[in-house]
Amino acid sequence: MSNDASPSFLGLEGLHVLVTGAAGGIGSSAVQQFLDQGCKVTALDLYPSPTPAELDASSHSRLNTLQGDISDEQSIQTNVNLATKRFGPINILIANAGITDESHDYPIWDLPLDTWEKTYRVNVRGTFLTIKHFLQSARTSQQTLGRQLDNLAIVVTGSETGKFGQEGHAEYASGKAGLQYGLVRSVKNEIVRLNKHARINAVAPGWVDTPMIEGRLDKPSEMWVEAQATVPLKKIAQPEDVARTMAFLASHRAAGHISGQCLSVDGGMEGRLLWKEDEVSSSSSPPSTQTLSLRSIPRMPSAPKRNKIRVAISIDLDAVSGWLGTGHSPDNILADYSAGFFAAKVGVPRLLRMLTKLNLANRCTWFIPGHSTESFPDEVQQVVQSGCEIGLHGYAHEGAYQLTVAQERDVLVRCIDVATKLTGKKPVGYRAPLYQLRESTLDLLEEFGFEYDASLADHDCHPYFAPKRPPLKPIDFSLPASSWMHPIPRTSEDRRPLVCVPCNWYMEDMTPMQYLPHVPNSHGYTDVRVIENMWRDRFLWIRDNEEDPVFPVLMHPDTSGMAHVIGMLERLLTWLKGWGEEEVEFCQTGEIARWWRERNM
Repeated sequence: MSNDASPSFLGLEGLHVLVTGAAGGIGSSAVQQFLDQGCKVTALDLYPSPTPAELDASSHSRLNTLQGDISDEQSIQTNVNLATKRFGPINILIANAGITDESHDYPIWDLPLDTWEKTYRVNVRGTFLTIKHFLQSARTSQQTLGRQLDNLAIVVTGSETGKFGQEGHAEYASGKAGLQYGLVRSVKNEIVRLNKHARINAVAPGWVDTPMIEGRLDKPSEMWVEAQATVPLKKIAQPEDVARTMAFLASHRAAGHISGQCLSVDGGMEGRLLWKEDEVSSSSSPPSTQTLSLRSIPRMPSAPKRNKIRVAISIDLDAVSGWLGTGHSPDNILADYSAGFFAAKVGVPRLLRMLTKLNLANRCTWFIPGHSTESFPDEVQQVVQSGCEIGLHGYAHEGAYQLTVAQERDVLVRCIDVATKLTGKKPVGYRAPLYQLRESTLDLLEEFGFEYDASLADHDCHPYFAPKRPPLKPIDFSLPASSWMHPIPRTSEDRRPLVCVPCNWYMEDMTPMQYLPHVPNSHGYTDVRVIENMWRDRFLWIRDNEEDPVFPVLMHPDTSGMAHVIGMLERLLTWLKGWGEEEVEFCQTGEIARWWRERNM
């Protein structure tokens, strides 16, 4: 966490800041800067906003990420309302979102109308709509509170191209000029009628080292002509330079008598030549006279392969059965069983509503113990009617190692019958209760024609055929060492026809977020944002490093149905959807198994 700016000086602690364009270089730095100042921050972008690195628990609790299109009035209005609902009235707006296309330089006579209109739609129309609905929200909040909001301020991101122009980019330069001069200077005279201390200013960065100018200044000659020859400081800005200026202008304590101004963050850029090329080039200046080591803009890393990631949402409806089988304890009491009733009666409807809201209810797989199906028929029928896939999950959530092989067979036969009567078709998928299956379990699944199992962890993001392994036996250390110093027996090359869709403890909700009184490693008090961040990190690494992966997300109504957890899951699933259908596809587990089998037969 950065402590460059003292919160006691800027006085921004506790204020709610809305940052648009939050996924970009300047925007993400602004998010981090205001979090460092103790603010509550809503980060809004068209694309998923990455979580800033090295956030502590306090910062996580003060960060709200949203997705939306600022050029769409309904979208910006909805997101302003969502931000206000989460953190209360918005005090500060950082109107930062903007686009440019540095891959083409068009003279005005060749400039495509589509390029002009697209740029103006985001940069000018979008900024106008953002300011409009921010101030409408402020007016409503003040009417509700019966007083004026503290530190009501707007900072607009302009550009030095709005001051000097930019050859080949009239669409960008003219739009920024309109914002930082015409719009800002008009709104400064209106905003005080809404709040007598309210202010609006702009920052006008010169060249900034962000992905927006990817590769634009890689050549030393381009760096000199575009960004150094006219800059006294002989360097380009870092995103943090702009973010700190935004924080300064946003602060009533620091800049309370500054309004309607456009503050340049450009190293002193001039509209004339200041430095000859040999005065900038480190190769022609002796070390003793070199005033500054120039940092060129790094080229963005190559774009990751655009694999389609198949997201497998699964829900284990253990309900009361979870306390009868693997969760049995002689110390279980009525309050423990009550949590199982919560899962069925409260958790199931909540999850169904959330998944329906996101249009994902029919893209899930519910693994349901026979006991839950027969004990809670109304709730289970709601699940079936959602259009999801139904898989087996034991009868009373019994583990394979609690049973004889004959009992395993009897349980499987009964559960197949229960599920077939429920859905009208024989189930093809299985997840072992508490992942407790053994070689005999796989034999039975193969015998009864199951297509897949979702219990094992040989891989974390790729399906695989279930291997035929001999049982592993515990070591008896009372015997001579020579009797147990042997490697694992080689796995037979004959693979089973059963597909394993990966699953493990790090993909599920219950282990870290559900308190189970009689389980030794139970915890249950993990901040949901820690889990959300871990799952996002898993997704991002898999996206960038694996080819055609799957991303399992496992829920339990007991856990994910709780009020403090379900909101996190909705945020996560919304974030995953935000990557778009070309990159992310939500699939039933059976669909993933069949897709993978077809590719690997």
